[in-house]
Amino acid sequence: MRPALISFSEAYFERLWGGGRLGSVLQKPISMDFSAGEAWLVSDHENHVSTVVGTGPWGGRSLHDLLNEHGDYLLGTQARPTIHGRFPLLLKILDAEDVLSVQVHPDDDAAEALGEPDVGKTEMWHVLESDPDSELICGLDPTVSKEAFLRAIDDNTIQDVMRSFSAPEGTSVFVAAGTVHAIGSGILLAEIQQNSDLTYRIYDWDRVDDQGKGRELHLEKAAQVTHFGSRHGGAAAPLVYQENDAVISILGACRHFATALIETLGRHTRHTHGRSFHLLLARDSRVVVSAGEETITLERGSAVLVPAGIDTYSVEGEGAVLDYFVPDLLADIVEPLRLAGHADAPIIALGGDASTSDVAKVIVS
Repeated sequence: MRPALISFSEAYFERLWGGGRLGSVLQKPISMDFSAGEAWLVSDHENHVSTVVGTGPWGGRSLHDLLNEHGDYLLGTQARPTIHGRFPLLLKILDAEDVLSVQVHPDDDAAEALGEPDVGKTEMWHVLESDPDSELICGLDPTVSKEAFLRAIDDNTIQDVMRSFSAPEGTSVFVAAGTVHAIGSGILLAEIQQNSDLTYRIYDWDRVDDQGKGRELHLEKAAQVTHFGSRHGGAAAPLVYQENDAVISILGACRHFATALIETLGRHTRHTHGRSFHLLLARDSRVVVSAGEETITLERGSAVLVPAGIDTYSVEGEGAVLDYFVPDLLADIVEPLRLAGHADAPIIALGGDASTSDVAKVIVS
């Protein structure tokens, strides 16, 4: 019998910019002397493959093996494995006690052209907690050329051509591949992304290790994959609609993933329509997730996977739930938002710059 709800073991990674909030705020089992920067909640990457928690028929098995054996049940009709046969998304929580490097990720085409072992990396952030003065950096001045960008790096004036904005709790940011960005200090956030670990570091705030050596930069590749001229919209503008006994906020959407925030007014039932798995992350507090004959309680900052082969699932509790899935952009995003009275321009903006937004391509077609 195949399970209706799948929980995975988590992996924790020390980072020089990491802190203690994964333990102190989210109660992850992390020692005080471990600068935990990342918790990988659901992953099928060669750097970490999640295994199923529990003693059921799939207990102890890897997500990768289950994808190979039960791919249709897990993925549905809309989601697809990566070109390397991996689960398409990677779900993380990041604790940035210090600022991350200024960096950029390639898109799929650029990653392939450069002969990289990974696919591209579009991602989305949702701030769970932050300090009052915390900021996110995302996007360049659209008038900046490749040549001006490289000069700014040489002149140590890169901050002058980047866009920054405040990051209070609840801030969401869609980060298309090719967008120069950095996560500022004092921020705990959830990140959904393509299943990739490709990062080209551009600037590291002049940090050095105990031997006075800085981390490697990847300026040539970064300049090749950055989408110069793209206009980043800053913090996302969520689009809201009512669905039975819940308020649904669409935070971002592209062909790779969509992010919905579910705020329940009781017990709320949703449908997969057999199109995609749903990764559910408890944002604020404990919530109860049910599907089929199974029920699981999610603590804040923990996640569960609902396979696409499960038609309905429900969430219940006082806190909000982040719901990540691979959308049919027309049926899952455009149509319900239009029905709720939202205009096309803000719907298109859910996918970033209008000139490259996947949502725009669906509306135009």
